[in-house]
Amino acid sequence: MEIQVRHLRVICEIASHGSLNRAAAGLGLGQPALSHQLRRIERMVGGPLFHRDQRGVRPTELGALILRRAKVIVLTFDELEHDFHRRGSETDTSIRIGWNDSALASPLLGGLRDLFTDRPVRTRADSSRTRLLAQVSHRAIDLALIMICGKRVLPVPPGVRTMTLVREPSFVAVPAGHRLATGKEIDLAELAGEDWIVSSGGDGCRAVFREMCLAHGFDPRITHDVDVDVTREHLVAGGYGVSLVQPTRPEVDGLVIRPLTGSPMKLRHVLAWHEAGPCVPGIQELAAGTSAEYRRMAERSAPYRTWLERHGEMVAG
Repeated sequence: MEIQVRHLRVICEIASHGSLNRAAAGLGLGQPALSHQLRRIERMVGGPLFHRDQRGVRPTELGALILRRAKVIVLTFDELEHDFHRRGSETDTSIRIGWNDSALASPLLGGLRDLFTDRPVRTRADSSRTRLLAQVSHRAIDLALIMICGKRVLPVPPGVRTMTLVREPSFVAVPAGHRLATGKEIDLAELAGEDWIVSSGGDGCRAVFREMCLAHGFDPRITHDVDVDVTREHLVAGGYGVSLVQPTRPEVDGLVIRPLTGSPMKLRHVLAWHEAGPCVPGIQELAAGTSAEYRRMAERSAPYRTWLERHGEMVAG
């Protein structure tokens, strides 16, 4: 058996109520049935998830670890289900956008605001490009901005159209006092012994990162799983490790951003929309405006500006 969302929901309910009896009532189950489900889930994950005593239940160390992820996943599925049901509402005139970590999110939203002056724009971040494309396909969102690592193929559902806005190299952020911070670029192999701060989200980006490191002679030591860009950068500045970053990210106090020698990882920023969606008439104008803003972002980044002078532009659209 594999863990499913319904199993995660059971875990969240038990933790929320602090009692098997109260959780069973909330789920519409009998307490024996819930206890049986919990035992099955614990067998799947390989250990007990809750301590039980006279005061109720509280998570074990394993339970707390799983709960942190389970709460996010259950919330995401609840919101997705809400979007699917809401799609048929004739009163909802908003333009809905999904995106995953792309630095182009802000200029894209600015372009949408200019194009659709009479319609509100709503956004949602989602680390999974697969989910974003599914939401576009089912008209749960109108537009998706998707960042793709490496040469991974983007499986596009029927009815969905895509356009690559930008191809760019991935840079690396190191602490300001790092032994390699003074160079113009950094060879990935020189980071073999470092602690890495890496996002745990996305479809395949972590695998692409590991493959890249293995090709340079080392298996990366991933010490910190962090999905938020700013938090990763704060950890780097604090000396807790190094991290890949998009080249347009501004340098902050305590942190230095440098290109990787040979640009071993490329990123693509892709726009996806439904062929019958409301954004179709403005797609070309939106893409041109977003790409133009990307060029301005690149010019504001000294390391990227220098890299572009040596290697040429990566802008596609």
